[in-house]
Amino acid sequence: MPIKCAGAPQKAMYLSGDAWHRAGVLKDIDIQFMNAGGVLFGVKDYVPALMEYVRKYDATLNFHHTLTRIDGPARKAWFTVTEPDQPAREVQVDFDMIHVTPPQTAPDFIRVSPLADAAGWVDVDPATLRHKAHENIWSLGDVMNAPNAKTAAAARMQAPVVADNLVADIDGRPAVSQYDGYGSCPLTVERGKIVLAEFGYGGKLLPSFPRALLDGTKPTRRAWWLKERILPPVYWQGMLRGREWLAKPDPIAAE
Repeated sequence: MPIKCAGAPQKAMYLSGDAWHRAGVLKDIDIQFMNAGGVLFGVKDYVPALMEYVRKYDATLNFHHTLTRIDGPARKAWFTVTEPDQPAREVQVDFDMIHVTPPQTAPDFIRVSPLADAAGWVDVDPATLRHKAHENIWSLGDVMNAPNAKTAAAARMQAPVVADNLVADIDGRPAVSQYDGYGSCPLTVERGKIVLAEFGYGGKLLPSFPRALLDGTKPTRRAWWLKERILPPVYWQGMLRGREWLAKPDPIAAE
C-alpha cells in the first residue's frame, strides 16, 4: 500500500487460478496471496463472493505482509509481517512466479510541493475537491488525498464536481457540488464473470444499476459484458473527450 485499487493484485490471482483450473493443473499449484492490509477487500459486502473464489482456487491468504525485497534469479522474496499485537518479523518465501503490485505515489513535482500533505498527495476537501490551503487550486484523480479508490471511475465522477465548482468560483459563488467518494473496482474473478464493486465514502454501496438488473455483490456475466463492451467506448469516446452523460454531482444544500 498505497495502491490504486484493491483489485489490482487480486485480479491476477483470480485469473491465474481460473486458467490453471480450466487446464486441470490447479492441484499442482500453490497460490499464496500476500496483502499488506488486514482484509481481503475494504467493503465487507463484496467479501463473501470473493471468498468463494479464494476457496475455489485453494489460495492461501496472508495478511499484514509487506514486500521488502526480491532476489529474482534465486526466486526468493522477503516480507515484513506486522500482525496486530505482535512484534514485526521477516519471512522468506520461495516462488516460481510472482506478481507484484508496487506502492504508488504522486509524481515528484506534486509530492515535494507545497500542495501536498504529509503523505505526498494534494491536500483537498474530500467533498468539494478544493485545496484546503490554496483556494485557487482544485484536484482530482490519482494525485489528491480524498479517501477513495484512485480509479478511472472515481475520476469520472470527480471531474464534473470540479467543473461545477470552478464555474461557481469564477462567478464569485461558493462551491455548489460535492463528491460522494464514488469509486468502482471491477473484480474479475474468472473469465466471463466480474464482481462489480461500487462504493463511496465509508464503504457505502453506490450501485449504478438496480440490484434486479445487476447485483454487484455477486459474480455476474452482465458485469463482464459491461466492462468488456460498454465501458471501453464510454472511456475512449466519452470520458477522454470531455463528454459525460451519467455522472451528476450531488448539489451542496444552501445554508
